[in-house]
Amino acid sequence: MKIESNSYKQILKATSLFGGVQSITILVSILKTKAAALLIGVSGLGIFGVLMSTLNFIQALTRCGIDVTAVKEIASSEKDEQPKLAKLVGTIVLITGVIGALVILVFSPVLSVLAFSDASYISFFVIVSIAVLFNQLATGNIAILQGLRSLKRLAKVIVFSSVLSLIPTIAIYYFFEEKGIPWVIVTTAAISFFVSGYYIKQLKLRRFKFNFNELKETSKTLLKPGIYLSLASIMTMAISYILQIYVANTGGVDEVGLYNAGFALIHSYVAVFFSALSKDFFPRLSEVSQDGHMVNKTVNEQAYMLLLLITPLIIIFLALKPYIVTLLYSKDFLPIIGMITFGILSTAFKSVSWSMGFILLAKGDSKLYFITELVSQLALLTLVVVGYQFYGLTGIGIGFLVYHILDLMFIKWIVTKTYRFKFNLTFNRLFFVCLFQFIIMVSLFYMENNFVKYIIMILVILFSMCFTFYKLNKHFGLLDRLKRGS
Repeated sequence: MKIESNSYKQILKATSLFGGVQSITILVSILKTKAAALLIGVSGLGIFGVLMSTLNFIQALTRCGIDVTAVKEIASSEKDEQPKLAKLVGTIVLITGVIGALVILVFSPVLSVLAFSDASYISFFVIVSIAVLFNQLATGNIAILQGLRSLKRLAKVIVFSSVLSLIPTIAIYYFFEEKGIPWVIVTTAAISFFVSGYYIKQLKLRRFKFNFNELKETSKTLLKPGIYLSLASIMTMAISYILQIYVANTGGVDEVGLYNAGFALIHSYVAVFFSALSKDFFPRLSEVSQDGHMVNKTVNEQAYMLLLLITPLIIIFLALKPYIVTLLYSKDFLPIIGMITFGILSTAFKSVSWSMGFILLAKGDSKLYFITELVSQLALLTLVVVGYQFYGLTGIGIGFLVYHILDLMFIKWIVTKTYRFKFNLTFNRLFFVCLFQFIIMVSLFYMENNFVKYIIMILVILFSMCFTFYKLNKHFGLLDRLKRGS
């Protein structure tokens, strides 16, 4: 395994880097939400949520998947072609950003009526249209940094954009209250653009001139596959919205609150790992996308390391979940225990399926990616609805778990048939060791003898942590590094 140690080091390094980044952004997000709750109240948070949902929808529609296709094209292109491609990407996102801004600007009266049932928020949408342009330009800058694998600069952009927007957000809410909501959105987007632009300049990319034909061809390369990615993104948003509406209509507003709180907790808990997937793994995979052997090797290593790192965290979460819920929320949220039990287990299978799913994006098979997403999202909707009908909130968690298991099998079948991908023996062994731990933990919840239950639970936690440490040490000499550090 020493031969592969550099790959594993890169994965762990990226996970650690973006883990820290994710922790900071989550903290800032909590502070912003707390400030908003105090300064603009529940109605203000509602207005903010509706504006952001509309903004995200329009951006997904007009962005045309450039945030993905640009990363792939830059990462997989020759080194001497990357500066020119980066310049072209910057021009294309400017054009799509202007289009997105104009869409919101022109249709602001319609959007106000659709979103709020009256025309009194037209000015809010007019102001927010500026944010679409800034967001699109920032997206282009971030895609360039990702494609060039400038991970430290990318991490700084995310952190500084988040931190620097905190004080202006609080100040605007304090002085303007609800009227300042659209300006908070614009200010946040503008800061992201200027910070990302600053780090793009630090790259000191060579200046290139390009003609209209080059711009046209690059636009085709980015936008044609990107249309399917946009459709997939919009579909995912739609399914998420339908699920929330379904839960609200069936179980009431309180059930929706519990549903959102549960999955917000799960997503925050494992966000670090999935952030590293998109920020580091995708450009690395795109770089070797034409080499079948390297694709196989890269995905196996990523899925292996991701599962190895996430398993002990899932085990600890399962053991402490009542205390975690009470600490972060309150005892009123304890009804989500069943849902988050199965929901957190689903993230283990999600980590593997996502690792394979990036093959489709790295290969540029956006049409196939859209088809797989369509099938998967319809399956998710069906399983969650059925689960909720039979078992309530716990059924939602069961639905997500069954979905991610089936999704893993489905994606595995797709990539095996299309690209001859296969998991190696090393990964398969790890997968079944982790699966065995999960089965034990779930079975313990049905054990009546609490003393025996907690003893076994502690033993499983210790085994999981020691096993992960043993594997990490085996791959890149963790003990030797710790000894040298001391």
